[in-house]
Amino acid sequence: MKKIVLIGAGGHCKVIIDLIESLKEYEIFGVTDKKKQGTVLNYKIVGDDSKLKKIYESGIHYAFICVGAISDLSIRNSIYSKLKSIGFKLPVLIHKDSIISPYAHAEDGTCIMAGTVINAGAYIAENCIINTGSVVEHDCIVGDNTHISPNVSIGGGTRIGCNTHIGIGSSIVQGINIGNNVTIGAGAVVIGDIPDNVVSVGVPAKIIKVKK
Repeated sequence: MKKIVLIGAGGHCKVIIDLIESLKEYEIFGVTDKKKQGTVLNYKIVGDDSKLKKIYESGIHYAFICVGAISDLSIRNSIYSKLKSIGFKLPVLIHKDSIISPYAHAEDGTCIMAGTVINAGAYIAENCIINTGSVVEHDCIVGDNTHISPNVSIGGGTRIGCNTHIGIGSSIVQGINIGNNVTIGAGAVVIGDIPDNVVSVGVPAKIIKVKK
């Protein structure tokens, strides 16, 4: 099996470990974290991110980001860029208990969790989280470094920009355009387009804040 190092020892790391173990394709070398020590689900925390170059040079060429970073997706972006600059390969991780159309596609560093359905023509860009039990319908486009939370339903032909967080249990009707750097609140129902750099919440979703 290919050895892989995980970055970030929080709760999201536990879900990624479960996903990786379900695949039986990768052997987890260990976890890096800036603050924590000890283990995560019996996998050793091997140091902080300053160790990553040495880990790569030791022959471990696969890595995966286990930082959810709901409040600040730029953290994931920064880690992703660092891993790529070192030379790591970031695979697409798809849980065996998800349903993915052969006509859908996901890019490097994206994880697709258990119970997720992704239908034909959908495209998921790099470094995305498609979380547990979400539905991404036909012909949707999800931009780089976007987090789709658990139990989100996205109607067909929807476009979601980069660095966007869609809150848990949200519903987005078909054909909607959601911009870059957007936050959609938990349980929101999105029935109209959402521009860049805003927070939108409620039923139906309304903009409550413009991000700086």
